[in-house]
Amino acid sequence: MNKSALILFTTLILASCSKKIMKEDAIFDPKKTETPKIIEESDNALNIATRIFLNENYYVELYTQDKDQDLVKVEDFNNVTPELSASYNLIRYKSGEMMYVAEFPYAESGDWENIYESVFDIEGNLLKFIRKSSFVEGDRLISEKSEYYYNKRHELIKKTYEIKDHKNQPIEDISGIDFKYRFPYEIYPTRKKWLKAHGLER
Repeated sequence: MNKSALILFTTLILASCSKKIMKEDAIFDPKKTETPKIIEESDNALNIATRIFLNENYYVELYTQDKDQDLVKVEDFNNVTPELSASYNLIRYKSGEMMYVAEFPYAESGDWENIYESVFDIEGNLLKFIRKSSFVEGDRLISEKSEYYYNKRHELIKKTYEIKDHKNQPIEDISGIDFKYRFPYEIYPTRKKWLKAHGLER
């Protein structure tokens, strides 16, 4: 469904603590009165992360992950191994707890780039998950972006989706696009589950 498609008014509750690939539709439940507050909180945290990237990137922790291995903290990404499967940028609250993490799966072919971002509140609940995907399709570059918003009960309360071409224009007809780079990914409802799954649980 493209950006101009009708919004589906529905309530989606996560039956499990993480999900594989979800359908790329726009979702909104107007009965969830906490939605504006959740969006504001997650956007504020994401703005802080962006400011740190731009002005204080020495606070950004870098990690790499080889195939079937846990994350390893590194000083930079200059000396990666041939077995690299993903790299990560991690930012913490002043308290030391993880606030934001971005995963960059390694694309050896260079035909695609996927980014998975998670934003957690101070208590460790997932506020927002962002999936970005750019890939070559014929003679054009296509970019997808999905944003998932969650409340403290780990319910999906809103999801946006957009798809654009190399001129940054919305694509109305996606029927001929081959989405072969929509690889499986996990959405972790809590910071603790993310850290445990990646071998960083303290």
